[in-house]
Amino acid sequence: MSIDCHLLHPGASQPISLESVSDHIAAGQGLVWLELRGIDHATLQHLQRELNLHELAVEDALTAHQRPKVEDYPGGLFVVLRTARWWDGALAHGETHIFCGPGHLAVVRHDPGPGYGKVRERLAAMGRSITPGLALYALLDHIVDELRPLAAHLEERHAGLEAGVFSSAFSQDTLQRLFEAKREILSLLATVQPIPEICGDLIRLHPDVVEKDLRAYFRDVEDHALRLIQILDRLREMSSDAMQLSLATVAMQQSDSVQKLAGWGAILAIPTLVFSLYGMNFQVMPELQWAFGYPLALAVTGAACYWLYRRLKVKGWI
Repeated sequence: MSIDCHLLHPGASQPISLESVSDHIAAGQGLVWLELRGIDHATLQHLQRELNLHELAVEDALTAHQRPKVEDYPGGLFVVLRTARWWDGALAHGETHIFCGPGHLAVVRHDPGPGYGKVRERLAAMGRSITPGLALYALLDHIVDELRPLAAHLEERHAGLEAGVFSSAFSQDTLQRLFEAKREILSLLATVQPIPEICGDLIRLHPDVVEKDLRAYFRDVEDHALRLIQILDRLREMSSDAMQLSLATVAMQQSDSVQKLAGWGAILAIPTLVFSLYGMNFQVMPELQWAFGYPLALAVTGAACYWLYRRLKVKGWI
């Protein structure tokens, strides 16, 4: 369990204890910033008393797997966001639950990673009055900014896999990696898709949190999220096209193999037919008594096989 509790002033950040949160909020001397990860029920109940949080919001924050949303409770807003970051060499997904109310912004994380210390430092360095709406904007902006390099990484990965579809070294493994890449694209798309709607709801429905001078900032976050959605939508379509093309390539390779087998089968059918006739042991076969009958039969059979081979080679069957 980790708890990061600070009182943010213009140009400064002061560590405070969890027990003194309500006192600092009542004093109104700055914004109380809380970031919690891996907390238990008792700690969250204490936080509920300190911040006057609604019990339904606290219940949702205790467990992950909530849908992205903005809920308006008497104690303030409860915002749920999906998150994603590159962690330990893989794409890691999580959730961030935000309590935004008078004098405070509390973040409950259900994900790996270093957390939102950079957001707190950015707010403290702004040199202006820090409101809950401003802190909420900084957090949303940071979450969207973390998604942008992930989309760029998926673009580069898709470009490499797409080039592999047209190479002679294409294999079943390439198709599997294409499927895995598409699954990551869809998961990242599901992460970023709710953000524009959440930003729009905050601007339209919660003017007490998103003041007039902050609306442009939230629209900027909305615009960045929409750009990411466009990029990921295009990647999703390109990934589907690449998978269809790879399946068609496999089918063409199989068809080519069948053609080659059919061509060689046709060539082998000629000596099979000729020698099967000689194996029927007829008594009246004039060439059996002829000294050149056997070599001539071999020569004619070989010539027929070579002629058919050349014909099939020209047509590209073998």
